[in-house]
Amino acid sequence: MTGGGNRLLSKEKPQKSQYHGGILIEFAFSIPILISLLFFACDHYRFYELHDKVKTSTYLAASMVQQIGNARSNKQLTSKDFSMISYASCLNFFHTKTMFNPWPFGIYIAIDYYYVKRLSKNEYQYQQCWGTSSKGNSPLNMTQNCENLKTISLDDVKDLHTDLVCNKDGEERVLIECCYRRVVGFHKSKLGFFLLEPKSKSGRHGPKDSSNSWNIYNFFVYQLVITPKPGLFPAKN
Repeated sequence: MTGGGNRLLSKEKPQKSQYHGGILIEFAFSIPILISLLFFACDHYRFYELHDKVKTSTYLAASMVQQIGNARSNKQLTSKDFSMISYASCLNFFHTKTMFNPWPFGIYIAIDYYYVKRLSKNEYQYQQCWGTSSKGNSPLNMTQNCENLKTISLDDVKDLHTDLVCNKDGEERVLIECCYRRVVGFHKSKLGFFLLEPKSKSGRHGPKDSSNSWNIYNFFVYQLVITPKPGLFPAKN
């Protein structure tokens, strides 16, 4: 009886090869999932890292707008000021000349500055300025411009940003919009993404009825409205 019992128990014991086979199968199925989770975690971190860099660049640009003319007798900003502000504020991400042609990351920096001054309840003085690295290969070749002053309606101001609406005549405000813009040949791997695809938003350059309006494709857009110091605006070329 004892010997027979031992033989019965020994038959019920799983073989080591069965254990190993089950582990290998589980391992084979889990590895792709673990790799995908790792890539997703890396992409998630990269997404918020780039978003924070754009946000930081926006606040840097706002600070420089307010301070760049402190040592000058004439405080009025120029298009050259905006190009240098845009260049300096993006160095928290771009290094050396990577924001310029041939754009190794597949993107370039673009900052638009929308100035409004309330003339009456439904009339605003309006000017748009910008500085981008969409052309050239050095800070001296930045794309820059300050448009001529024009008059727009309250609805146009609201369409740009509701925080631009002023409370009294003579009040001034500036919307600073910072983003990365894609170039031809952009691929997500250039920004370090494995799985996630950063979506570019189709936008326009200026108010709806602006003759200078065209479609653009922006990544990681951040907007900030400030009240400029007296004498900074309207800017000039």
